[in-house]
Order: sequence, then structure tokens, then C-alpha cells
Amino acid sequence: METLDALHARKSWRAYSEKPLGDELLKTVVAFANKAPNAGEFTVTVVRNAELLAEINAATLVAMKNSGNDFLISRAALAGYQPLYGAPALALFSAEPTGYYQISAATAASTVAIAATDQGLRSCFIITPTLAIDGKNALSRKLALPEGHVVVCCLLLGYGEAENRFSAPRPEVDNIRFL
Repeated sequence: METLDALHARKSWRAYSEKPLGDELLKTVVAFANKAPNAGEFTVTVVRNAELLAEINAATLVAMKNSGNDFLISRAALAGYQPLYGAPALALFSAEPTGYYQISAATAASTVAIAATDQGLRSCFIITPTLAIDGKNALSRKLALPEGHVVVCCLLLGYGEAENRFSAPRPEVDNIRFL
């Protein structure tokens, strides 16, 4: 796939099949995090363990319901809603909260999302697990994040189901200016 085709095809996918992800494919795609522009160090932690994914999903759902954010509360109340959408892999992008750490994590996640699209995978950029992974709780300890790191953003990865549930087409916007 050409780069522009991958950029055009990439969209947030919210329904994943049970088709297993090959180890080499996942490693290849995630390695592109290190090709992203960055403004400092970051770490990518890839979670594939089904029990740990289920624990993150459940904790995220509870955190969304208790967030005080009307959108997150309404999303969590949807019938059948699961924050990780059944994805077989979750990449956590973390960094020490200094300097421009959010930029490094976000550009790495975006680059991995494009690489995933190029390789026939679907992805979804999400931040809701950051509500459940605070760096101090038991779930955070299970993830063994590097000392002092906080999770900035996450990327779901897997093969998409035909129906992209919980996702409406994104409207075209006119937000580009030239001077």
C-alpha cells in the first residue's frame, strides 16, 4: 500500500475479529513507533494477554462510568459497549511527564496506526484506559511500566470485523488555512 493510500484508509475501528495476530506482524507494525517524530523518550507496552486485556477493559468501563464526563458516561451506558472493542492487542504509549512527552507518545501512536493500516490491520487511537491506569494502582503495577512513566495514549490493534460498531463516518471538515 502506498503511504497516501494508508493515510486515506486509516480510521478508528471499533470491532475486531478473533483472527489471531501473528507475532512478527505485530512486532513489525509496533516497531514503527521508533520512526515517528519525537521530542523525547517514550515506551510502548503491548498487551496481548487475554486476561489482562479483560481486566483493563473492565477497569476502563468502570472509570468511564465514574468519570463525571457526560460523553464518556453515555458511551459506557450503550448496550454491549466495551472500551477495548474486543481488540486482541493494546499498545500503551507511556513517558515520563516532562517536556513534550505527550507529543512523542501521540506521534508514535499515529505512526503505528498508519503502519497497521498498511499491513491490513485495523486500529483505534484511544485514551480512556488512562483513566484506569494511573501509575499507582494494582493494574498499573501489573503492566510494569517504566519507573515514573504515565500512559499518555493507547492504540488498539487487530483484524477488523466487517461492521465497525460504535463508529459513525467522520464528516469532512474545512479546517486548513493558507496564508
